[in-house]
Amino acid sequence: MFNFSIARKNMVNCQIRPVGVIMPELLQAFETVPREEFVPEKIKNIAYSDKSLSIGDGRFLLTPLTHARMVQSVKPEITDIVLDIGGVTGYSAAIFSHLVTTVIALEEKKKNIDLASKLWNELDICNVAGFKGKLEKGKAEHGTYNIIFMNGAVIDIQDNLIKQLSIGGRLIAIVRKEKEVMGKVTLVQKIEENNFSSSVLFEAASSYLPGFEPNQTFHF
Repeated sequence: MFNFSIARKNMVNCQIRPVGVIMPELLQAFETVPREEFVPEKIKNIAYSDKSLSIGDGRFLLTPLTHARMVQSVKPEITDIVLDIGGVTGYSAAIFSHLVTTVIALEEKKKNIDLASKLWNELDICNVAGFKGKLEKGKAEHGTYNIIFMNGAVIDIQDNLIKQLSIGGRLIAIVRKEKEVMGKVTLVQKIEENNFSSSVLFEAASSYLPGFEPNQTFHF
């Protein structure tokens, strides 16, 4: 029988640690949350491979190393409130649940929210709330947020999402321009009202999130 516990440890030690992820609580979260539960039955045995995983409807989970580096880059603190955008079946929100006070998970399809909620309940995760809605609109009524985490590529970063950050808040996304194969993981921080900083951290591959494809016209 496949040993998922060993697979999780191997993922942390062979994929995540070698790329410079050293935050103890984050490493523990990746070693604790059962990634295999958040993917379709037919691919459970490759849940810990170093690739993005297709989970249907053209949606993917980020690779473990990209995911972990992005989370470490936003420097989550236990008092933070996170808006997790496009996490599909809820794995990203489950990781954040070990690191922050509250996670608001936004998905566009009710079936994804229902599945994610079921998995969170089974794992006794009580600080995550799932909502259905357009990903590109965010969830302003529950903001502002210390962290906005985008689980995939965007053609650009929208002003309306940045406005949902609190002062000192951080937004991270993979910005991938049209026809580019690789995207740039970009961190935006709200320094004060109408004053933001933006920096490119590293390159990563990812599919576009719904509502953030090249035919959209957003700018930052």
